[in-house]
Amino acid sequence: MRRILCVGETLIDFIAQTDVGDVGASEFFRRAAGGAVSNVAVGVARLGGDAAFAGAIGRDSFGTFLLRTLAHENVNVDATRLVDEITTLAFVARGADGQRDFVFARNPGADSALRPDDLDPTIASQARVVHFGGVLLASEPGRTTSLHAAELGRRAGALVSFDPNARPSLFSSALHMRETLRAACAAATLVKCSVEDLDAMGVQRDIPSLLFDGATEAVVVTDGPKQARWILKEGASGAAAPPRVKPVDTTGAGDAFMAALLARLLDKHELRLSAPALDDAARYACAAGAFACLSEGAIPSLPRAADVEAMLHD
Repeated sequence: MRRILCVGETLIDFIAQTDVGDVGASEFFRRAAGGAVSNVAVGVARLGGDAAFAGAIGRDSFGTFLLRTLAHENVNVDATRLVDEITTLAFVARGADGQRDFVFARNPGADSALRPDDLDPTIASQARVVHFGGVLLASEPGRTTSLHAAELGRRAGALVSFDPNARPSLFSSALHMRETLRAACAAATLVKCSVEDLDAMGVQRDIPSLLFDGATEAVVVTDGPKQARWILKEGASGAAAPPRVKPVDTTGAGDAFMAALLARLLDKHELRLSAPALDDAARYACAAGAFACLSEGAIPSLPRAADVEAMLHD
């Protein structure tokens, strides 16, 4: 099976007025399905991949909306669990100069209620890729479950990928976040992070090789409109430049990049983490991320395969 299993959060984004960089200053918000890990699952499906989402979803009206959205996007939801906790809400503002502000209503939130025994070992063993993110790591049982998913993936011989997606407001302290995210990086074969994630983890931007610990074999670093860098544990490195676009909304661009990176590595390179494979996959992912900046919202902006090919040959 060539499935990419995404284990993590799905939640509701309330997106503030355009060009308002402070959540508290916005008078109007637009509802959208969100959550970095579920966005990646949708991104993989949009690109024609076999995507599955494993997570906890609230039984409330927002949870119903999220479940329907994932199913509508052809994401397999057999591994989801319905819980009584309230669906997490994330209020997101983006300023004219690109800065973003996040406020989470999550105490603890349905997404964080995923337990280790909710993960079907059979589903994990059938996946070629197991992907997880940093949001569930902020609290239990989500943290233990995420690391358990990574372990199941490694045991099955899958590529395990991790995106820190650092959100300081979700953690008890900056030190707790740093230690937790660094430990999760060590549990993954492939780590994709932004330069802001490196800052949050206390890793120098120009020396991301410090993340090569534990199981990690490759690190990919994004930097907005600048080049995305990739580094292999063996020492090889390279970079890919994204197509130049005039961004409308950068929300979801990182998730589009992550989805495209995994889909390309699986479809074209049989998950080989070699210099040629990463060079090609990073270039493909840069095009996907650039496309996602051309329209508002995370899921609505995620590209299909034809969109990425058009960006590559534009």
